[in-house]
Amino acid sequence: MATTVTAQTLTVTVSSAINLNGQPINSENTLSVPSITAIDKRIVSVPTSSQVTLLTFGSTVAAGQLITGNVKFVSITNKDSANYVRLRVTRTSQDTFDVQIPAGGYYIMMNPSESVSASGAAFSSFVNAYNISAQADTAQVDVEIFAASI
Repeated sequence: MATTVTAQTLTVTVSSAINLNGQPINSENTLSVPSITAIDKRIVSVPTSSQVTLLTFGSTVAAGQLITGNVKFVSITNKDSANYVRLRVTRTSQDTFDVQIPAGGYYIMMNPSESVSASGAAFSSFVNAYNISAQADTAQVDVEIFAASI
């Protein structure tokens, strides 16, 4: 079967604005990501009782799994108005790093390549992440996942 999906360019805009001491201080950056043919967008309820997997990265497409080399943009947004959520990114070697996303905040990654060092060693190479999981802190939170792939 031939695809009927036509690749499109994803436009990501990050905008910040503040008026500090009567002076507007604004920043806007736009990124164009070409050739996007697949989007995974969903909202997941994240409990406090255990860590839940949001996304996995692998060599084939499956439920909640993206092809590692095809991922071009991932955004995870905490939709809660009061509580933070902890994201854990796990590498194929099982090394991890954690990020706290405050209420209303978000985490963006452009691909699953990362580097982790528990000892502060010099950078050696990037390794692909295996998955992204989450656990809520004080109360269950909803997170929105938006992932774009070629």
